[in-house]
Amino acid sequence: MSGIVGSGRSVPVGTWLGVAAAVGVAVAAWAGYWWLAVPRYDLCAAVLPAPAGCRSADRVPAATLWTVIVMALLLATAALAVVRPGGRRWPIAVALAVLAVTALWGFRTVLYAY
Repeated sequence: MSGIVGSGRSVPVGTWLGVAAAVGVAVAAWAGYWWLAVPRYDLCAAVLPAPAGCRSADRVPAATLWTVIVMALLLATAALAVVRPGGRRWPIAVALAVLAVTALWGFRTVLYAY
């Protein structure tokens, strides 16, 4: 069997693998953003970039913004994977690459939030 049967329509396994990879990237990004943003120390060293858990007043809004951005891209990637224009795989690969690059850009932005 080449797919998962549900609601009268067969969905290829590759589609679910693409969605699972996108979810994995998004969850890893969110974990990284909030690992940086959540305060853990009463006193922090005066170095830049600040250690994780410091400068939370600057990092929490940035982490919130990038969480929303990655969520929107995750939903777009999942929708694209389900629709699969023309039955091709490259749109899913491109969407996954865009999601990964955006997640890394967001991590850097949260890390250097001032």
